[in-house]
Amino acid sequence: MKINYKKAFEKILLIRKIEELILHEFNKNKIFSFLHLSIGQEACAVGISMAANKSDFFFGNHRSHHHYLAKGGNIEKMIFEVFGDRRGCCGGIGGSMHLIDKSVNFQGSVPILGSSISIASGMAMSKKLEKKNSIVVVFIGDGSAEEGSFYETVNMAGLYNLPLLVVIEDNKYAVESGHNKRKSKDYNFKKIISGLGAIYERCNGQDFEKIYKTTLKMKKKILNKKKPGVLHLDCLRFARHSGAHLSKKDQLAKYRVKNEHIKIKKNDPLNIILNKHLNNKIQNIDKYILKLENNIHNKFYRVFNKIKLKKI
Repeated sequence: MKINYKKAFEKILLIRKIEELILHEFNKNKIFSFLHLSIGQEACAVGISMAANKSDFFFGNHRSHHHYLAKGGNIEKMIFEVFGDRRGCCGGIGGSMHLIDKSVNFQGSVPILGSSISIASGMAMSKKLEKKNSIVVVFIGDGSAEEGSFYETVNMAGLYNLPLLVVIEDNKYAVESGHNKRKSKDYNFKKIISGLGAIYERCNGQDFEKIYKTTLKMKKKILNKKKPGVLHLDCLRFARHSGAHLSKKDQLAKYRVKNEHIKIKKNDPLNIILNKHLNNKIQNIDKYILKLENNIHNKFYRVFNKIKLKKI
C-alpha cells in the first residue's frame, strides 16, 4: 500500500493557509458570522478523506472547513460563503458553519450540536437499502459525543447494521470545559460503543499516516461485517473554540492543560509528515513550501477581492 504523503501534506497546508487568511480578513472586516477554525486538526479530515472514495458521503459540524476542503469542496464557493457573499455554497446566508458541495458528496455541515449524526444515519440507511458498496462518514466533536443523539444513533446503527463511520475529533474541550469537568472518572468510550454494537478504534489525530491506515481498516470492517464504526481521534485545537483567535495567550489559558502550548508546537500535523516522510525526499523543501503557500495566497485573494465588505 503506497501512501501519497506529498498529496496529504499539500492538502493539510491548503486548509491551514486558507484558514489563516480567513482569520486575517475576519479581524479586518465586519463579518456577522461565527467562525470555528480547524487549525491543528487538519490531519483528521485529510487522513479520512484520502482513505475514503468519492462515493462515500461526508457530513460535518460547526467546525468543518477542513472536512469540506479535504473532501474536495469548491474553495471559491467556501470563501464566498464564509464572508456572506451570495455566490457562496449556501447563497451567502449560512456562513462559516453551513457548507455543502454535493458534487463531491460533502452532504453538508450542521452546526446544531450532535444533530448531524442522526441525519447521517438516515443516509447510511439509504445506502444499505440501495446495496451501495460505500459508507457515510460523520464528523463530530467530543462535546457532541455526550449528546443523547450520539448514543441513540450509534445504538440504532448497530441494530440495523448501517454503513456508518462516526469520527470523534477529540480536542479535549467542549468550548473551554475539559473532560474532567464533564465525565465521571470511570467513563469508558470503548466499553460504551462496543456495547452498542459498533466497532471502536482510537488513534493519534495529529498523525495523518495513522489516521489513514486506521480508516482503511475500519471501512473494510464496516462493509464486510455490516456494523457501524466509531473512530476516536485524539487531536489538538490550536485556536480558541470560536472567533478569529489564534494565539499563545489562548494556548496558555487556564482552561487548557498545563504546557499544552509545548504539545501543540511538537505535534503540528504538517511537521509530523515533513519529519517522517518528506524532508529527505524533496529537494529545496523550503522553496517547495513557499511556492505552495504563494499559490494558496493568490488563489484566496482572487476570490476575496471580488467580495465587497464593510471595513471596521
